[in-house]
Amino acid sequence: MKLDAQTLFLSMWANVTLTSIALLIGVNWRQARSGIRAWHAAMWLQSLGWALLMGAYRIWPMQLSTAGVGALLASHSCAYLAAQAYLRQPAHRWWVYGLPAAATLLHWISFHHFAVRIAVVNAALAAQMSWLAWLLLRPRVGHAGWRWRWLAGTALLASALLVFARTVLAMWAPSEYPAFDSPHPLNVLGLVVANAGLMIATLAFLLAHRDEAEQELERRANIDGLTGSLNRRVLLERGEQAWSLARRHGQRLAVLMLDIDHFKQINDQRGHPVGDHALVLFAQALQRGMRPSDLAGRYGGEEFCVVLPLSGLEAACAVDGRLRETLAADVSPALGFTLDFSAGAAELQADDTSLAEVVARADRALYRAKEGGRGRLVLDGTPA
Repeated sequence: MKLDAQTLFLSMWANVTLTSIALLIGVNWRQARSGIRAWHAAMWLQSLGWALLMGAYRIWPMQLSTAGVGALLASHSCAYLAAQAYLRQPAHRWWVYGLPAAATLLHWISFHHFAVRIAVVNAALAAQMSWLAWLLLRPRVGHAGWRWRWLAGTALLASALLVFARTVLAMWAPSEYPAFDSPHPLNVLGLVVANAGLMIATLAFLLAHRDEAEQELERRANIDGLTGSLNRRVLLERGEQAWSLARRHGQRLAVLMLDIDHFKQINDQRGHPVGDHALVLFAQALQRGMRPSDLAGRYGGEEFCVVLPLSGLEAACAVDGRLRETLAADVSPALGFTLDFSAGAAELQADDTSLAEVVARADRALYRAKEGGRGRLVLDGTPA
């Protein structure tokens, strides 16, 4: 079978365009995040770029080819933005704007110097692909899944090597460089790899989109929707694990129960939006005063629970004190009224058979704190 370069170009443009249309139809864009949106933009720019380059062989060669080069470079910038969004890393302006703009300008300026403009464009494309492949293939890139990264990274690396070969050929043997539509082996191989690479990369970014959606579903299942704290189910599950470790290794563990004072009055007198805002600020203040190993979650309504592994009642007192200081210094002034709370704390005992028993004792201590006048901490086994 003989592969024709012009047919491959047309096939590539058709593949990219149809894939872009399929993404437009198949993705729920109302819920789509920036990663898949950036990749979709990259696909449309690829389609535009190839269409302009093919059109440049019919009319306005300088104008259309320069615009086509700019579109292809911009498409790789969008691919870079998509990757950085899924990797949850910031994008650098040079790779997004600087390199594409500089290479496009140089293409326009050097259009009548064949070897220079071809070398500039291919070098810029190879740099974009190589840098993006490195970002995806390097180890330790946070919590991003490895499957989609390796799929996209290897596809980009293969394309980058071929584009770099074109750069070398244009610089050192310009007379051997194949015309855009010639059946040269380098053209044919490059187009086959680019065709396959785009499809593989699209699959990879769809996998990244799926992974992101699954992570979001898991986050929503674990986190209280209002405050951002752990919800009661996850808090008790993880707390039970901490309790089991403490029992197994003879370690200490404490539980702190917190209840915002007069919260019903806040809702009744100031409105539920103000009450919700107070809950959010309270949860944030609580989280700031804890260690990374501590567990805090919304237990129900205006009540919060803190599990303190490897800690006793003195740690519960420290968390209580830091929270009261933060509320007085930052939260109450931000709300425009005093926000206070009652608290009860209990520590793991030798005869406890579950975390629930420690929580129950801390809850009874909290009840005594409320009975004793609120705005205070009561420790299990001590009077209010």
